[in-house]
Amino acid sequence: MNPARRPGKNRRHVGSILAFSLAILLGLFAVARRVWVSARAGDLPNTWDIPVLEWMVSNRTPAATNAAWFFTVMGDTPAMTILAFCAAVFFCLHTRSIRPGALIVVTAAGSVALTIVLKTTLGRARPSLDSVLAPIPASFAFPSGHTLNSIAILGVIGYLSILVLRRLWARILVLGALGGFVLGVGWSRIYLGHHWLTDVLGGLLIGAGWAAVVILLHHFVLLRNQRTVRWLQL
Repeated sequence: MNPARRPGKNRRHVGSILAFSLAILLGLFAVARRVWVSARAGDLPNTWDIPVLEWMVSNRTPAATNAAWFFTVMGDTPAMTILAFCAAVFFCLHTRSIRPGALIVVTAAGSVALTIVLKTTLGRARPSLDSVLAPIPASFAFPSGHTLNSIAILGVIGYLSILVLRRLWARILVLGALGGFVLGVGWSRIYLGHHWLTDVLGGLLIGAGWAAVVILLHHFVLLRNQRTVRWLQL
């Protein structure tokens, strides 16, 4: 192979990954947009949103309510900020590099920005007050910010865990715990009456899309094009 051609091939490789990442992001955004359009048209609220919310409200118990508040508080901005900071410090110390911390910070900043922009732009109302457990959120409903931010941040933390952890059982345990936590956060937002089901689904899709883009760009564009990435050599 002619070494002189490698830079051009690397640029084409990076361009392909960027295009693939953009396609994933746009695809999940398209699905989320379809969910939003159907919700505005009244199809999904009558089929999913209202029945699911009514069922959860009618089956509330003290234990389930305490669990829902736990997931909601842990998935809120202050707790997620602390979690992201602790994870960033851990990975930076473990790998002796600032790259993992920077990756988590970029993910968190992007997910928060997406939440603010989409909520403000779409302006969907939350469920009626008779089904809400106080305190009542002041922001708009779609997408669920708790769900979007938790799946984005924890998705990248899970990705970094796969790179760092050596044992398969440890990787499965961490990914299972992170996935269960994200589902718990999404469930709590509906259970407490703070969101519709479609708000949570939209948050899952958009947050997962953003996490996937960050992971793809990091793995294929940065790591594959830098031969001196010591912290990846496990």
